[in-house]
Amino acid sequence: MCGPSSAIGLDDAERTLWPALRERLRQPAQMMALMRGVLGGDAEVAAVTAVTPAGIVRPLALLATPAIADEIELVGNESDDRQPGRIGDYDVEVLLDDIDGRHQPVAVLMTPWIFENLTLYTRKLWSRR
Repeated sequence: MCGPSSAIGLDDAERTLWPALRERLRQPAQMMALMRGVLGGDAEVAAVTAVTPAGIVRPLALLATPAIADEIELVGNESDDRQPGRIGDYDVEVLLDDIDGRHQPVAVLMTPWIFENLTLYTRKLWSRR
């Protein structure tokens, strides 16, 4: 561990959530990974991904970091572990887990608009190089 982040870039909170999320989202015959990136100045995202033996990476969900969790409006039964929600004008599906005695969002499942925005932002970053 190096301060609040591990040598591979996981915050303590992500390190705690990762084993349960990995099992909940596991894809048969694929390696599971947690990838972090910075969007803009200091907005970080962490994506749960599945990696095929050929090295193809497919994002499955975004961790519900505090900034993302603040944007989520849950519209389902809060006792369910997976429920519908909204982020702004967009429908999402949210994974919930018990944290500090409360049922809270831990990840937002990948949707076409999240995937498209991450892809566009990544291309924009690469084109600056």
